[in-house]
Amino acid sequence: MSTWGKAIVLAFALLATLVAPAHASNQISVSAAEVTLPPGQNTASVGVSWHTDGNQTVQIWIRETGKAAKLWRHEVNGSATWPYLHAGTTTTFELRGGPNFATVLGTTSSTGRLPGRLSADRTHLALAPGTTGTIDLSWATELSDAQVWVSHNGNPQKLYAQGPSGTGRITWISRGTTVFTLWSGTGQEHLLDTLVVTADSGATASFDRPVVVDPDGNGIATVRWTGGEARLVNDDGTETVLSGGSAAISTRGADRKVVRVYEGGQVVTHASVTILRDGRGWAGFNYLPEHEKRYQEYFDDAVWPQVRAQVAHDFDVMAATGGTVARIVLWPEKSTNAAAQARNLADLAGIAKQRGIRLVVAFANSWLTNPNWDDTADSRKKWAEFAITSANWMNTYITALEPGGAVLYYDLQNETSGVRGNQSNLQSAYVAMVYDRTAAPRGKRGVSVMHASTDGADLAAALVGKPMDFVDVHGYGNLDLLDGAVRGLREKFPASAVIVGEIGKSAPGEQQEREQADYTGQTLQTTDGLQVPITMAWELYDDPRTPPHPNSIAFGYLARDRAKPGFGVLCSRWSLVPDCGAPREATSAQPTTLELSATVPVRPGTLAPNAILRGNGTARLVITELDPAGREVASTLTEPVAIGTAGLNYLRHQQSDVRLRDETRSVRIAVRAEGSTRLQVDALTASVR
Repeated sequence: MSTWGKAIVLAFALLATLVAPAHASNQISVSAAEVTLPPGQNTASVGVSWHTDGNQTVQIWIRETGKAAKLWRHEVNGSATWPYLHAGTTTTFELRGGPNFATVLGTTSSTGRLPGRLSADRTHLALAPGTTGTIDLSWATELSDAQVWVSHNGNPQKLYAQGPSGTGRITWISRGTTVFTLWSGTGQEHLLDTLVVTADSGATASFDRPVVVDPDGNGIATVRWTGGEARLVNDDGTETVLSGGSAAISTRGADRKVVRVYEGGQVVTHASVTILRDGRGWAGFNYLPEHEKRYQEYFDDAVWPQVRAQVAHDFDVMAATGGTVARIVLWPEKSTNAAAQARNLADLAGIAKQRGIRLVVAFANSWLTNPNWDDTADSRKKWAEFAITSANWMNTYITALEPGGAVLYYDLQNETSGVRGNQSNLQSAYVAMVYDRTAAPRGKRGVSVMHASTDGADLAAALVGKPMDFVDVHGYGNLDLLDGAVRGLREKFPASAVIVGEIGKSAPGEQQEREQADYTGQTLQTTDGLQVPITMAWELYDDPRTPPHPNSIAFGYLARDRAKPGFGVLCSRWSLVPDCGAPREATSAQPTTLELSATVPVRPGTLAPNAILRGNGTARLVITELDPAGREVASTLTEPVAIGTAGLNYLRHQQSDVRLRDETRSVRIAVRAEGSTRLQVDALTASVR
């Protein structure tokens, strides 16, 4: 019998005992308290059995690490197999009975274990220039053909040792990132574990808080550092030398302050702080334009001229909704011509900057989960080399974007997951590898986490000594988990601004649209209570492809030209127009002129009003400027557009910008429908840039 066969027989021979039963006859147990995953498998199975007093109908609920409890079985005495035991996570099984199944009669649990494990006495070293350090490495597995490979700073992997277990004293660790990988098979058939060791100067830098709310720009943020020479990056890009180990930095000016620590002319670490001018923080959307060419194909030279005007209108809508951030996601498999796409993305960044919208550029390297680069028939294609190639791919876009200054930060890997696919822990190691190889400037480095409760610790361990400016958690489905995820990531990354970069609820129908609006409002309350500085919705538009993509069919807040109720929740919160999104109707037996208006305070600049409406006839916007005494200063009529019953986003058809007079202090924005019997305004918005 194979080693794995013996292990399975032994596992099923062990029965976990009932934990705190309500009655001796109520029992639930698992076939093994720990289950080792077979090499190359994402999950393992565990047997679950239960018995109750009197053969009563009961429920079995599942609790997995980082996830909400869910109902699994609803029956009397029985047994079943749970096939989704993940490595490094504990699954708890609850036996529930009584009225409404509210009484927990017993619990038991089982933990998934990797088939091999790498460890070291330390994973972070502080080294003087030109010196090396020592670690004690160990590995353990039951596989006789196991191998340990090593790569330093993205260089090709080299075989370090082989055998089912062992130890080694490594005396040659130098500055940078050293990655040890444990494989099964001499041909590296399956990755069992990854260990990331980082070495740096030991210099530290941190602000007293990652986010400062300072509407007047009169505050300060204190930075402290050790080792090397500290320099403040001024708003114009020059640097000012700091001294004394700590300094008070004025929060006036730019919304990001960065301090770099130099050693031998090289930046060895840095610290950054985000300055908010409004206690509500920044809001925004993940952005993909409403176009059949989804994702980044719209940046291709053949497509971009066709959609550029539409994109400009979309950013007007985002700004009018109160949006100040837009998140763009890039995929390597969609980078058919990265140089051209980067050039057109830089053009988009200019459009966003004109409207006061910052960009978050997220690199979603999906080849980490579909590792066609790891071709065992070609030993040159190893994942360490893949990290170098990936950094070069990112740099094509970063170098094109940086001169424009519109990017808030770069997400080095979208939705990093410590365990995903067959590549256990590989993603955290990947982020550590590309960290210093990308052109992302200090102060603009970020990462997003898929399962914060389980992956946050893994990522933090891999990034020791590599400060992240932003750590992004995505919130879908369960707000209780979002609360814990934000708090947990703040503990793991105390010097980082923890944000929520994706929220959403699919809304393919009228009932779901109301649920989406409720979910959006509840999410904003949660992020408010947590004082999250940035919250972004997924996404602006529903997926327009035919047929729609099932994973993103209706996560948008606009359905074609019609606004969903959730759009009103977002823009009512941040827009100058306080009641945007509230549907209103006016009717008449005969065609006539119907009008709806709102008056809002403004500041000097360019007003960008917009209306999303339904009805008939034609509609235009009437913008009336008022002085401090409420007297009319000027009036502007935009061009009329025919209204449709399906919906009309005015800015998709006509521009409505108005350069405000110096004496203007408020503006009355009216939607005027002519020759109309029906007018419904889904949203009336305005922004000043």
